[in-house]
Amino acid sequence: MPRKSRKLLNKILCHHMVQGINREYIFQGNDEKSKYLELLKKYYLPFKIQMIAYCIMDNHVHMLIYTQGEENISKFMKQVNSIYAMYYNKKKQRVGYVYRNRFKSVPINTREQMHSCIKYIHMNPVKAKIVEKENEYQYSSYNDFLNQTGFINKEILEFVFKSSQNYIEIFQKIENKELKLDVEKPKLEKVLESFLKKEETTLLEVRKSNQLIQKFINFLNSNPYKISKSDIAQMLQISRATLYRKLKKEE
Repeated sequence: MPRKSRKLLNKILCHHMVQGINREYIFQGNDEKSKYLELLKKYYLPFKIQMIAYCIMDNHVHMLIYTQGEENISKFMKQVNSIYAMYYNKKKQRVGYVYRNRFKSVPINTREQMHSCIKYIHMNPVKAKIVEKENEYQYSSYNDFLNQTGFINKEILEFVFKSSQNYIEIFQKIENKELKLDVEKPKLEKVLESFLKKEETTLLEVRKSNQLIQKFINFLNSNPYKISKSDIAQMLQISRATLYRKLKKEE
């Protein structure tokens, strides 16, 4: 679920990433990319979402979105991702999880961060050497900015650039800077290793014990670790459903 966000200009503004489980190429084909984009366009207005920038890559999607209410983000992402997962599993004749996590979310708190994030999102296919220039990639919002098409409208341009007039030169001159939007997450293996050493136990014992799993979560909460339950399940090598079931038994 999304991290608690501060507001920029009284709006919730976040950079989101959706990634395929085990980094699988769940958006590899044009049909898959087009389907996901179709879902974004279908549901963003009903859930009161404004899409500032996006880029759909082969195994992940970047989005920069804002809304008045943080709960709108969760509802929007749940709707889009659940429908796409059903579509993808049916098309590939597979079952099981499609995404690595529900989605990752990092708050954007300044206009400078917002501009850097827009550039970062549009540079993804260039960095991956899929295209040489941002405007050559079909499944990003770069050309939407140039042509005021897709999700890009006067309201968004005024929010991003303080004006919907003469913004293109500013947009094209945004520098490609390293994004430093969040504190680096500790390596999951090191966190687990620290807990096992402290409790003098093994991963196998933790996986079998509801009490040890709850103790592990308490250990994470008592330290400055920002780790989701999906990450916890990944560390323990169990499914999210199994983790939730064990925690419920412990309540």
